[in-house]
Amino acid sequence: MEKIVCRSVFVSDFHLGAVGCRTAAIHDFLYRVDCENLYLVGDIVDAWVAREKKWRQEDSNVLRTILGMAKRGVNIYYTPGNHDAFLRRLNGGDLGFIKIEHSFAHTLVDGREFLVVHGDLFDPSCAKHTRAAWMAAWAYEWLQIFNNRVNRHRKKNKKKAIYFAAKAKNLTKRLFASRENFEQELVDSTREDGFEGVICGHVHRPDFRVEKDGFTYANCGDWVEHQTALIEELDGTLRLVHWEYKAPDLEAETVPAERKRRSLREILEEPL
Repeated sequence: MEKIVCRSVFVSDFHLGAVGCRTAAIHDFLYRVDCENLYLVGDIVDAWVAREKKWRQEDSNVLRTILGMAKRGVNIYYTPGNHDAFLRRLNGGDLGFIKIEHSFAHTLVDGREFLVVHGDLFDPSCAKHTRAAWMAAWAYEWLQIFNNRVNRHRKKNKKKAIYFAAKAKNLTKRLFASRENFEQELVDSTREDGFEGVICGHVHRPDFRVEKDGFTYANCGDWVEHQTALIEELDGTLRLVHWEYKAPDLEAETVPAERKRRSLREILEEPL
């Protein structure tokens, strides 16, 4: 596959450290991107469920690839989400050439200004039910582990994989969305602030639409279920990309191997 040459790339919800994170697909996508700006739109690292025993070399490789892009001159902007909210303590600073802010204003080639933000701060369910959201994240993690085991068994018996963990999560999100209109809250607030569009993540639902008044809502999607990203072409056109990548082996993609324990400092200090 050829390189994707573009002006800007917006990605969200990698959930590095979680069982469902598709690290091979993420690494493949980042390797094939040639861009000026890379926006990490929250939940890149899943601090809610990630643990040292679960952290894989593949997760480290994604971080090293991002840092390598920064060293090559790519402008990298990171707006943390609810799963990596600990990074909000660094608001206004940088982490290895990566700029960290609660949100960013991005101007397209044609002059339109967009707000780039993860979006959880506009989701009432995150503020009102933080403990329930954390418990739901762990429930999904264990359900994903069980789903992977079922699929490995089905693969041995030459049966098609099933993905009940993702369906259960989507059902839960739809139930919350019916009570808490996250998208409308975000659109209304961003429009009132004078922006002509918003780019977000959070709900794991890739979307791109233009309202009647010209306001654009773009959701990057995620890399647990959809493998999607938003791209700004060299002429300023925005488009949603569905990255086609299939791991050569299901077990190798989803099951962490035994590894020597290393600190985050050791990971970040590895040569790129």
